[in-house]
Amino acid sequence: MLKAFVISSLVFATGSLTIIPAIAKTPPAETFQPGFWQPIARVDVTKPITLKIINDSGILLDYALTDSTLEPSSLGISETEILKHFQPPAYVVIYPGIKTPNASRINLKYSVEVTSGNVIELRVTQIDSVSQGNRTFNLQKTGAIFVF
Repeated sequence: MLKAFVISSLVFATGSLTIIPAIAKTPPAETFQPGFWQPIARVDVTKPITLKIINDSGILLDYALTDSTLEPSSLGISETEILKHFQPPAYVVIYPGIKTPNASRINLKYSVEVTSGNVIELRVTQIDSVSQGNRTFNLQKTGAIFVF
């Protein structure tokens, strides 16, 4: 009786149970479905976390933690704010400064990168597309990072 086994993307046919390991990247979980519900990055929650907000938007920004542990603050053009010992879970809202003309019509985009030092670099820029814009950064207690 001929049996077929699928390993990664290779198919092997054999008369006995002989499995030849394939060299491949670990695939995502079988339940993985691409989409906005997947984290865009992860941070190691067992180590100290630093959040670095970088204003590359060309306008004054306001930001705050939604749990009110951080009073609403402003971040000037081309300025960077560093929040050390940042603890999950956390939601940070970042939006055009209230004194910015047409603030509600300005669309922001967040780019996130986690460095080897467990620093979350959150870069804020302006974009034209409403559907691609962000207003909220979310760090979950598992270390998963989302932007909305």
